[in-house]
Amino acid sequence: MNKKVLLFIVCAWFFFAGKVHGAEVTVSNTKELQGALLNPTSSVINLKTGEYIGPLTITHSVQLIGEKGAKIIGPYEGNVLTIDADDVTVEGLQIEGSGSQNAGIYIKGNRSHIHHNLIRNVFHGIYAHESYGHRFEQNTITSFEEKSKYKGYGIYLVKAPNTSANSNLIFETQDGVYVSYSEFCELKGNQMIRTRYGVHTMDSRNVLISQNQVRESVNGLMIMQSYEVFILENIFYLNTKVDGAGMFIYDTFDSKIASNVVMSNYKGILMENAKRNRIEFNTFLENDTGLELRKNSDQNYVYLNNFYQNTKQIISDSKNVNKFSKDQYGNYFDDHQSLSLNKDKIVDFAYKSGDVFYNMTNKEPYLQIFHRSPAVELWNMIEKFTPIPSDTFVIDEYPLMNPAPVNWEKSQSELSYKEKRDRNFSQILSFLLILSVCSYILFKFGREKHEV
Repeated sequence: MNKKVLLFIVCAWFFFAGKVHGAEVTVSNTKELQGALLNPTSSVINLKTGEYIGPLTITHSVQLIGEKGAKIIGPYEGNVLTIDADDVTVEGLQIEGSGSQNAGIYIKGNRSHIHHNLIRNVFHGIYAHESYGHRFEQNTITSFEEKSKYKGYGIYLVKAPNTSANSNLIFETQDGVYVSYSEFCELKGNQMIRTRYGVHTMDSRNVLISQNQVRESVNGLMIMQSYEVFILENIFYLNTKVDGAGMFIYDTFDSKIASNVVMSNYKGILMENAKRNRIEFNTFLENDTGLELRKNSDQNYVYLNNFYQNTKQIISDSKNVNKFSKDQYGNYFDDHQSLSLNKDKIVDFAYKSGDVFYNMTNKEPYLQIFHRSPAVELWNMIEKFTPIPSDTFVIDEYPLMNPAPVNWEKSQSELSYKEKRDRNFSQILSFLLILSVCSYILFKFGREKHEV
């Protein structure tokens, strides 16, 4: 009896071991590939160099691995490759030829790993729908080459939580990565070039957007109706379309925007109906507007940011109520004279944005040609010390003497400006001179009025 039991266990072990490990096969044409995909024992399918005709569907867990030059080409109808199984890997393939509203890879199963693929001439690159736990890494994705065709999204996540998209290159698509109704996603180390929006989120929560680069797009980020989004250490530059921005934060709440570089955009960061967010340690460099807070953007903290050479540093809707410092640390503004008599690294007078000249340029934009002219600089300096009536909606009570430190190592924008020479002595003399002139003017004006 014991021998029969032992024999049964051994046979069962060999049977299930065969099921677990499956078979590794190599294919060289479409017919062989279709046969391997239909065989549930195929665990690894190696594709030799050549063209394979789609559409194709994967219905069991398998690794699909292409040699260099292996291509799956669709008929420009429907999805090229559909994944309808869990735990599928697609690696090293060129995939092209979807329908006008379809994807190169359409995923309905869970925990897929899509990496080192070239996906081109498709509407969407990778489309994951009502599934979870995917990893999309080191893919190159673009849409249709023909200008007459509509373009889709590079990576499209719809109800696909716990998904990561890392180190992908996405260019000339509608959106680079679109995250919709998906929680706990990570987008890290991607490059998005010439898209509408580099990253687009909608109705999502707990999304990490980190160390990405977006350029030559309408908006680097378009964050909409989302909560607890973490936007960290990204670079957004040359997004110069009118009304575009490095980041457009709309209907977004309880999020953190830190250690980003927004450079040479039309607007650096644009916020509307955005509440309870933290904006800290960011570098705003050479934008037309550094930070714009439109209507219903309240209860935000803006502190320890660096503003360099923006035409307008910060502007805000008059009804907004926000904090521009925390624990007596504000922001650094390169157009703010650095006077600190007690050497506490905090400028002795507040920074005001929305000065007389700013309000004049809003009504007469052509006056911007006088930006940073000596006359405007003198007028703004006088305004800081005298009660000239103006609409000032942003006041930083504790502006920094020197740029705030950022996490980026060897950041070019920081290195270019940290070597600012100490000019305290000349600034004190200028301050005393201007104060004396203003006092004299006010005294003389009051005396003449009294004599009359």
